[in-house]
Amino acid sequence: MGINRHKEVDGLVKRYEQAISEGRPAYYDVDELEDLSEYYLSHGKRQESGAVIELGLKLHPNNSLLLLKRATLYVEIGELQHALRILDKLPEKEDVDALLLRAEVYLRLNKKQEGMRLLRRITEEETVDRVQRCLDVTAILSDMSWYGLSIEYLMEALRDYPDDLELLEELAWCYEQEKEYEKSARVYERMLEVDPYRSEAWFNLGQAWFNLEDFNRAVDAYEFALATHPQDLLAMMQMAHALFQAGRYLEAAKAYEDYMEVEGKSDYVMVFLGESYEKAGKLDEAISCYDTAFQLSPTNMDACTGMAICLMERKSYQESLSWFDKALKINDEDPEVWVYVAELLLQMDMREEANMCYLRSLTLNHDQPDVLAAMGNIAFDDGDFDKALGLYLSANELDPELPGLSLFFALVYTKLGMNEPAATYLSKAVAADPTAEKLYRDIIAEEDNTPSQK
Repeated sequence: MGINRHKEVDGLVKRYEQAISEGRPAYYDVDELEDLSEYYLSHGKRQESGAVIELGLKLHPNNSLLLLKRATLYVEIGELQHALRILDKLPEKEDVDALLLRAEVYLRLNKKQEGMRLLRRITEEETVDRVQRCLDVTAILSDMSWYGLSIEYLMEALRDYPDDLELLEELAWCYEQEKEYEKSARVYERMLEVDPYRSEAWFNLGQAWFNLEDFNRAVDAYEFALATHPQDLLAMMQMAHALFQAGRYLEAAKAYEDYMEVEGKSDYVMVFLGESYEKAGKLDEAISCYDTAFQLSPTNMDACTGMAICLMERKSYQESLSWFDKALKINDEDPEVWVYVAELLLQMDMREEANMCYLRSLTLNHDQPDVLAAMGNIAFDDGDFDKALGLYLSANELDPELPGLSLFFALVYTKLGMNEPAATYLSKAVAADPTAEKLYRDIIAEEDNTPSQK
């Protein structure tokens, strides 16, 4: 809808609501009543939309367009039988819009055969605007989440209209709903062959590659989107995210900074910036960003956690602990933060306290095999090998492929004098990581307080 059209509808709504508030009668033609009804419906105001339709039918009794609007409203609120009765009484039963609505009612009433037969008839009989009719049909099917059927209709229409951008855009969207992102990407590429300057298609292509975790190709697509709309904030942000995911951390940092030059500073983008610098190994810059984020919003938990992790990497343990404490005061039910605190406490040689933090994390999220394995390692170091084995077995139940778990089993079975399973697990560990055997021998030698044997 153009700007002038928006102003026209807004003026109509204002005039209508003023008349209602003053309790005075007013006359509206059918087109105006349609606009009013659609306005309220699009804003989720079904009751107001219904009131407009009732007023319209008093002013224009048995008007087909208004009766159709009433039927549409009944479909919106799920009163399908009421909608069907109105459609049965319509003077113009064969009107395309009436047939489309009838087909939708049939489908929602689980009369799939009747509904699909009617939709097929509508598309086959259309001779003037087959593209629009296909879009009408696929809108109904997509609203039912029948994206596969929508794709069939769209592919059929595209055989006759291969360059139609609306059909292509709808097809790409349907593929996205089916999570067929590679097919979606190919459709967006086809759209860009037709119109290389279509910024939205470049952006959506970037999203498709992002979903496929091909982050470098996503970056390229976002750059093309920004070439046509340089200050598209969503494209700027997504490009920064894609750079980060691609491991291009300093480029990501620059992209986040470019975003804030347009949009202004915000705590959550400062956290993204801090994470980029942290991943790039620039801890001073990361700490500065996290501090700024915290100053902008003292309830930003990610800022506190990021600051704490950077300080932990610097071995500033007490300061790190104070920032974790700030994070837990904001939300003490985040299992990941409790894991970080446990790791910090282990570095501070506070093993019992670390174990308690791991337990706290598990109470918040039981599905953490890595935490169970970490607790097993604490028990192993404490010489409680039976407890360590039990924890490793629990971790194995959740994730048999957990990295390092085979080595842990080899070590604990050796300590328990169970040489056969120890050898089996050591073989598995070495197959996954050739350095595992040396690590195994070093740990056993350290535990036994004897020199490592080659």
